[in-house]
Amino acid sequence: MRYRRPKPSIILGTVAAVVVASPLAVLIGGSAPTIAVDPSEPPAPVVSATTINQVSLEDVPTIVLNLIKSGLADAGVTLPPVDVSGIDLPDIPLQIPPGLIPSGLIPSEEAPSTTAPGTGGSESSATTPSGTSTPPAPGQPGAGTPEGAVVKEVSQDTPFSMVGLTWEGLSNSTAHIRAKQPNGQWGPWVSADAAHGPGNKDPLKQGTEPVWVGNTTAVQIAVTSAEGVATPGGTADPATTDPATTDPSAAQTPTSTTFTTPPVPKRTETSIPTSTVTSGEVAPRAFTPKQEPMLTTTGAPGADPVQQIVSSLSAALITPGTGSVDPATGSVGSAQDPQAAPPIPGDATDPAAPVNPALPAPILPAPSTEPQVITRAQWGADEGMRCSEPQYDDTLKEAIVHHTAGSNDYTREQSAEIVRGIYAYHAQTLGWCDIGYNVLVDKYGQIFEGRAGGLDRNVQGAHTGGFNEDTVGLAMMGDLNQIAPTPEMVQSVGNFLGWRLKVAQLDPRGQGTLVSQYFDGSRYGAGEAVTMPTISGHRDFGNTECPGTYGYEALPQIRDIAAGGGSAIPAAPAPVPEVLSTTDQGAIAQQWVATGGPTGTLGNATTVEQTTPDGTAKYADFENGKIYWSEATGAQVVQGAIAKAWAAMGFENSSLGLPTSPETTGPEGVSQTFQGGTLFFNLITGIVQVLRTYIDEFTNSYNEQRGTPAPAPTTAPAG
Repeated sequence: MRYRRPKPSIILGTVAAVVVASPLAVLIGGSAPTIAVDPSEPPAPVVSATTINQVSLEDVPTIVLNLIKSGLADAGVTLPPVDVSGIDLPDIPLQIPPGLIPSGLIPSEEAPSTTAPGTGGSESSATTPSGTSTPPAPGQPGAGTPEGAVVKEVSQDTPFSMVGLTWEGLSNSTAHIRAKQPNGQWGPWVSADAAHGPGNKDPLKQGTEPVWVGNTTAVQIAVTSAEGVATPGGTADPATTDPATTDPSAAQTPTSTTFTTPPVPKRTETSIPTSTVTSGEVAPRAFTPKQEPMLTTTGAPGADPVQQIVSSLSAALITPGTGSVDPATGSVGSAQDPQAAPPIPGDATDPAAPVNPALPAPILPAPSTEPQVITRAQWGADEGMRCSEPQYDDTLKEAIVHHTAGSNDYTREQSAEIVRGIYAYHAQTLGWCDIGYNVLVDKYGQIFEGRAGGLDRNVQGAHTGGFNEDTVGLAMMGDLNQIAPTPEMVQSVGNFLGWRLKVAQLDPRGQGTLVSQYFDGSRYGAGEAVTMPTISGHRDFGNTECPGTYGYEALPQIRDIAAGGGSAIPAAPAPVPEVLSTTDQGAIAQQWVATGGPTGTLGNATTVEQTTPDGTAKYADFENGKIYWSEATGAQVVQGAIAKAWAAMGFENSSLGLPTSPETTGPEGVSQTFQGGTLFFNLITGIVQVLRTYIDEFTNSYNEQRGTPAPAPTTAPAG
C-alpha cells in the first residue's frame, strides 16, 4: 500500500463553520502561532460557497496560436523539429568550379548519352535526366510547416479565478494557462505544477496544482511534453500563408473539437530523390526514411502522445467564493485581546476544532509570544468538505517548502480566496479529503492554517509524494520562478518554521533523514534513506522545480530566521522610549528643570513619572540619580554615593524612608536627611554613615546618664 490511509470520519459531515472571508493584517513577530481574531466575537458574514466546474478538454474548441505572438515561446514552449522526410524537394544542381574537387570524388549518375550521326561520340552531346522532381502544389502533403501550437480554450458564463487540470493515471506532460482579462486582452502564461499527494478517494486521480488567474470567464490551456514541446497545428504552405492568421488577437473560428494532424506521405526504402548531373556537379544524397510515422489522427496508432494526454484532461474551473471584511480591523471579526490566552489552531480547546476526544495531547505547550495565524474558520474552510480525520505521525523530521505557482498578482484580501480554492480542489477534485499543505504564507506575510489537526502536532499532509510522512509542508503563495519572495513572506516563513521546529526540538540549521515511499514523481526509490537539511525544498525530493528558482534561493535565509539569527525585513529605527519631559507640569519635572534639566547634574530622564508600590510616593529615574516626591516630603533629588547607599538599604522601603531634604555639603562631607535618619558621606574616608537622628539622640542621652560610651555611628552598606 502506497500510503497509510486515515479512517473515514463519521462526524465531519455534520461539522460546518461560520467563517470569514478575507482576513488582512497578520503581524510578523514572536515564535508561535495564535489566531488572528477573537473567537468570542459575533459570527462574521457567511462566505459564499466555493464551486468547481469540471470541463473535459475533449469537449472544448481547439485553436492554433503562433508561439512568438502569443507569448508561448517566452514561457519555454517549442514545436517539434520539422521532419523533412515528409517533404518532396526539387533537385537543384549546384555548379562547382572546375578543378575545385578531384573528378574521382564526384559521383557520376549521368544517363546514357545519344550521339548524333557524324559526331563521333563528341562530349557535346545532350543529356536527358532520368527523372525530375516537381514541387507539390500548396495544400498537398509536404507543402509547408506548422503555423503554431495546439491550444484549448475553455470558457463559462459565470466568472472563476482558479484553474486546475486533472487526469487518470500517469502523465509526462506540463501545462501553461493564461486568462482573458477584463479589457479583452490575454494575460501572461503561468505554469501549472504537478500536484504530489495521494488521493484517498481515487489513488489514480492525478492533477496539477490549482493556479490563480484572477477573475475571468475564459482561459487558454497549452499542454506540452515534459520537455515543453507542444503539438503543432495549422499546417499550410508558408509561401501562401498570411502571417496575420496566426495572431492570437485575430478573429479566428475554432476548429473541430478533436484536432487532426496531416497524414504522413507514404514512402518506401527505394523512393529516394535522384537526379542526373553533368561533370563538376554534386548530386543530392539519399534520405534515410524514419521508421515511425509522424503525427497522425488523435487516438490512432502512433498518435501524438501530447494529444492523447489532452483528450483525457479535464479543467477544474474554481470559484472560491467571497465574503465581506470588517473595515475596522482589516479582517473578519475584531482584533484579539492581547491579554487573552488564545488556543492553538486545531487544539482541543479551539472552539472551531471538531470535537474528537481521541486526539493526542500537544507535544509541548505553545510559547507565550506568538505570531498570528489565520485559522481555518477565519479563512472560510467548509469543514463539510473533509472526508477523513487527521492522521498523525510519530515524529517530525523535516520541513518541506513549496510554492503554489500561478499568478503573483493578488491582493491581500484575495489570499483567503486562493486558500479556499486550493482547499476545495485538493479535498474534492483530487480526493485528498483536505488541503495538502500544513500551512500557507502569502506575499504580505499572512500565515494561513492549512490541513486540519493542529499546527503544533505531527499532522501528515499531502504535499511531497513519497515524503509526506514525518514532514510538515509549507507553501509560499505565488510563482517563485518568476519573482523573488517578498521580505514579509520570507520573514513569516522563517518565524513559523522556527516555532514549529522548536516544538519538535529540531535545529533549523540541522539535517534530517527520511525514508522514501513509492511515488511516481519522486527522485528516490521506495525504501531509500535520504538525508537533507531540516528545512528543504520540494525539488530536493521530487522531480519538480518547486519551490521555484527564487524560492529555493531563499531557503538559507529562511533557515537563519528560523534559528533566530537573521531577518528578511530591514530593522526599523528603535522606538524612542517614553520619558519625562521638561514641559511636564508635575513637581518632579519642575525640580528636574530647577537642577538644570538635561544639561544639569541629573542629566537626561530615562523614565516617565512612576508610582512606588505602596502608592504613597512618585519618582522618576535620570542618568545620574532619582527624584522622589510625596505630599509629606516634597520633591527631593537623590544622587551619588548617598543614592547608592540608600538603594542598598532598600530605597523607600528601608528604615530611613523617603528623603526630606536635598544634600548639604559641609567641611567634612555631604549629608542628606530622610524620614528615619540621616546619611552622611565622608569625603575623606569615602564611607557613607547612617545617623538615626531621634534614636541616636535618645540612646546617647540615656548612655550618658548611665556612664556608658555612645555607640559608633552605623556604616551604610557599600554601594
